[in-house]
Amino acid sequence: MGPTECHFPLALRAFPHIVALAVGLSLTLPKVGVLTTKEIRQVNLLLIVFTAAALGMGEVLIQTKALGVLTDVMMSWMTPLLGNPLVSASVLYWTGFGYHFFLASEVSMLSTSLPVIIHYAQTNGFNPQAFALMWNFASGGKLFAYQSSVLMMGYSFGYFESKDLIKVGLALAVVEGVILALLVSLYWPLIGLLLTQ
Repeated sequence: MGPTECHFPLALRAFPHIVALAVGLSLTLPKVGVLTTKEIRQVNLLLIVFTAAALGMGEVLIQTKALGVLTDVMMSWMTPLLGNPLVSASVLYWTGFGYHFFLASEVSMLSTSLPVIIHYAQTNGFNPQAFALMWNFASGGKLFAYQSSVLMMGYSFGYFESKDLIKVGLALAVVEGVILALLVSLYWPLIGLLLTQ
């Protein structure tokens, strides 16, 4: 067996999620000593189920073909508005912000839409790096707890209410959108990051 070959059985290499689940469950076994019964009772299992459902939303959209419809609508709306750096940054940011409502987490949002954005940029003479950066910034704005597992954790322990998250999230999203538009139009050209190739 060569130095790069794996010693694990094929089933373990093919299904890493099963291995992770088995290790996680083994931590809860009696006499293992990692987690006590009291600590296991304190785990909010509904949060885990909710996070799993949120992460599975991208797969649901792919299997039902709704993702294609969503990305087609998104691209047809954005296409006539792209060109000017200030307008392009605003359009990409706020479209990504809206797209984030349909896909629960930023992981699902980016994994399903970023390839479409990069392909569009490459085929239409835009800089794919600039488009990818702007789209990634759009995943930062959040108004609801389901959009981030960190927010779900804080919300489940009662550190804030949903109305607080909406107010602060909207203010931060607007500030981030303005800063991004200024960076794209004023700073990015100075460092050679242009919107067009």
